Amino acid sequence: MRAYRRHIGTAIALALSLSAHAADAAVTVGLIEPTNVIIESSTIPVHATASSPDDIYYVEAEFEGLTIELTPTEGGHFQGAFDLGELAGELAYGPHVVTVHAYSTLGEVASAQGTVHRYAPPTLGWNVVTHDTLTDGWRFAAKCVPTPPYTCKSLRATFHSAEGQVTLLPGNPQPVPGYLYLKEEQAWYGYQLPSGRAYTLTLEASDGVGPTVTRTIGPIYVDRSPRLTAVQRAPGAILDFDATRILFRDLYQRLGIFDRATQQVTWVATIPQGGLPFSEVYGALTPSGSVHQSTTGHILAWVNGARRTITSAARLDAVSGDNIVWTTYSDDWAVATSLSAGTSRTLWRIDGSRSPFQADITPSGGVYFGTYEDSAIVGPSGVRLGDHEGNLQRPITDGTNVAGRWWDGMTSSSYLYTAEGEEVFLGDSITGTSAGLLVHAGHAAFLRSDGAVNQVWLRTPDGEQHQISDFTTSSQFDQVKLRVGHDGISDTGEVLFLNGGKRYLGRAGGAPETIGSSLGHGRWLDGSWYVTIGNTIFQVSSPQGAVAQLAAPGSAEFAPEEGLGGEREVLSTSFAVDEVLDEPMWARDLHEPDALPASADADADGGFAPAAAGCSTSGPAGSAGRAAALAAAVAGLVLGRRRRARS
Repeated sequence: MRAYRRHIGTAIALALSLSAHAADAAVTVGLIEPTNVIIESSTIPVHATASSPDDIYYVEAEFEGLTIELTPTEGGHFQGAFDLGELAGELAYGPHVVTVHAYSTLGEVASAQGTVHRYAPPTLGWNVVTHDTLTDGWRFAAKCVPTPPYTCKSLRATFHSAEGQVTLLPGNPQPVPGYLYLKEEQAWYGYQLPSGRAYTLTLEASDGVGPTVTRTIGPIYVDRSPRLTAVQRAPGAILDFDATRILFRDLYQRLGIFDRATQQVTWVATIPQGGLPFSEVYGALTPSGSVHQSTTGHILAWVNGARRTITSAARLDAVSGDNIVWTTYSDDWAVATSLSAGTSRTLWRIDGSRSPFQADITPSGGVYFGTYEDSAIVGPSGVRLGDHEGNLQRPITDGTNVAGRWWDGMTSSSYLYTAEGEEVFLGDSITGTSAGLLVHAGHAAFLRSDGAVNQVWLRTPDGEQHQISDFTTSSQFDQVKLRVGHDGISDTGEVLFLNGGKRYLGRAGGAPETIGSSLGHGRWLDGSWYVTIGNTIFQVSSPQGAVAQLAAPGSAEFAPEEGLGGEREVLSTSFAVDEVLDEPMWARDLHEPDALPASADADADGGFAPAAAGCSTSGPAGSAGRAAALAAAVAGLVLGRRRRARS
C-alpha cells in the first residue's frame, strides 16, 4: 500500500450515499465513517462493517486510483485511512467516489460507495466597507460566487440598528446560473434601507455543502438626503478635516493623516487597546500635524514629522492651532502646551479637586477656562468675566467675544461678554449640558427655553437677537469633542442644529431647512457647510441644486502596501450584476508600517511636558509616510474571499 504523508490544508467534505451490491446476498457491507462531515486534514478515515455466513477474507477501499486494506477490529468492523499526500493537490473541486469492497473466503463480494467532495467555500462580495455611508443614488449590493461545480443556495444580508433590523434576500430571476445576487432596489420589491441610521451588516451565504459563510462589518451608515453630496472618502473613520487634510482612524486601529490632493497617507500611530473602546479615540489636526487622545489615557501628537508623547493619565480638553489644553484624570491640574514651541505652563491646580475643568483657546493661544471652584470665567492675564450663581460650564470664545453658562441644577443661564466689556444676558435653557453655546465671527447662538422646550436663538454682531427654531421638542447643537462651540455658525450667521433625529440649517427671518439626518457631525469651513459621516465628507448643497462633486465614488482602490498583518478586504472599482469572477481577487497580506509605535509608547525624542486640544487650524501635515496612494472615494465590490492553499 502506497503511503502518502504530506499534509494539505484543503478541506474535503464527505457525503456518503450507501449502496451495497453483492455478487451473493450472503455478503453485506456498510459504511459508518465518513458520512456528511468536513475533514480538515490530509486523511480520509474509513470505517466499514462487513459480514457473511462464511468468514470475511479481505476488505479494501478505493479512491482515485489508491487502494488501502481495511484492518479488522471487533464485531465485524474494519478501519483504515487514505493519506492523500500529493494526490490532494491534483484533485479537482467537486465530487469523487470512495468504494469499499468486502470479500468472503468463498470469493463472494459486496460493495458500498460514498461521495467525497474536495470543497472550498463560496466567495462573498459586497460594495461597502466599515464606516462607509450609503448616499442618495447608492444602493447596497452583494453576491455569492460559488466554487465550481457547486452553486450558491442562499444569500442573506441583515442590517442591525438601534431601531431594529432589516434583512435583504435575492430577488428573481438570477442572471448567472449558480451565482446569487442581491441588490437593495431589487429585494422586497424595491425596498430601501431606512435612512438616517447606523448599521452593523451581517452577510451569510451557503452552497449547501459546507458551513454557512458569514461576514460581519460595521458600522455602515445610510443617509440619502439629496442635500448631501459626497466629495471625498477617507481610508477610515474621520476624526477631523480641513481644506487639505483628513485625520482618520482605520479598521486596523491606526491613526493617519490623509492628504486630500495627493491621496497619500502619513501614519501617525497605532492605537493600543486600553480601558476605552476604539470608538472613544478623538483628536484634531494642527498646523504642525495632529494631536489625539488614546484609549490608554495618553495624549500624543504628530509634530513636524515626529511623534511626541505629551502626557499620560490625562484628558485632552481643547485645541486651537498648535496650542492645546489638557487636564489630569482627577481634574485637579490643568496645563496649556504649545506643540510647535514644545513649552507648557500650568493654568490651574487644586490638589484633590473633583471640579470638572473646561477650557477654550483663542486663535492667538489665549485660554479661557471655568471650574466649579470659581463662579467667574478666568481668561488670559487673570481676567475674570461674570460672577453668577451655579456651576460654571465650558466657556466659548472666537477670539473677540466670550460666552459662558452657569447651571443651578434646574436651568442653565447663558451670558455673552463682548470685546467692549459688556455683559449680555442671552437666556435660560432647561438643560444641564455644557454644549449649549456657539460663537463665531461675532455671532453667538444659544439655547433658550420657551417654557416647555429649548429653542435655538442667534445674536448677531450688531446686538440683534432672533429665534431660529420653533419646534415642539427641544433642539440642540451639533457638537463634538475638541470642537465644542465652534462649528455650528457660518460667517453670515446661519446656524446648524439638531432636532428629532434630523440636522437643520436655520437663519434669521427664515424657516429652518432640513439637510439630512443627525448622523455624523456638521461644520462650517471656508465658505461652505460640510457634514462628516463615517469615512465620508459631504458638502451641503443649496435647496436649488447639488454642489459639484470633487471626487467620484469608485475612482480608485484603497490598497495600502503597509498594514497590521492578516487578511484585508479588497475593493474593486465597480459592481455589475452580471459580473462573473473567473479568477478570485485574493485577500492581501499586510504588514506593520515601518517604525510605527503603539500610541502609548514613550517618546523616543524626549517629548514635552504635559499638554491638550480644541479647534483645528489648516496647515502642512507631517512628512508623508510610506503608504501607497489611497482613493478619495470608494463604491466598489469588497471581496472577502480567503486564499485556498494549493499544493
